[in-house]
Amino acid sequence: MSNQVGIHFYQKAGRFSLMSTTNPNRLRYSPARSVPLGTSGELLFLSGILCVDEDARDNIELQTRRIFDRIAGVPANHGASLSDVVKTTSYLADLADYDGFNRARVETFMDCKEPPASTAIGAGSLLGSGTRVEIEVVAFVPPR
Repeated sequence: MSNQVGIHFYQKAGRFSLMSTTNPNRLRYSPARSVPLGTSGELLFLSGILCVDEDARDNIELQTRRIFDRIAGVPANHGASLSDVVKTTSYLADLADYDGFNRARVETFMDCKEPPASTAIGAGSLLGSGTRVEIEVVAFVPPR
C-alpha cells in the first residue's frame, strides 16, 4: 500500500502553487517564499523544482536546462533574474550524472558576474523513475 501523495504545480496570475491531487483545495507548501530585508530588498526561497517532461526522461543536461528556465521566471516576477541567485542546492538521482548536470549549470550562470554558491547531493531513487535532478534556489531581490 502506498502512502504517496500526488502533487502538481500550477500557475495562476504569475504565482506558482502546489496542490495535492488527493485534496485539490489544500496547499501542501509554498513553492516560493520571499523574506523582506527592510529597505535592502528581499530573499526569495524557491522549493525544489523537477523536470518530468517525457522527452527529457533520463537526460540530465536537458532536465537541468529546463529546470533553470522554469526557475528564471520566478525571480523575474519579483524584479530579479538568474544573476540574483545566490545559492543553488541540487539533488541528483545519481552522482555519476554530475558532469552533465554541471555543464548545464555552468552554462546557465555563464553571464553572471558572480555565480551562485552551489551544493549537489546524491538523492538516489527519491526523485522517481526518469527524473535525474531536483533544484532549489535562493535569490536576492534588490529593492524596487
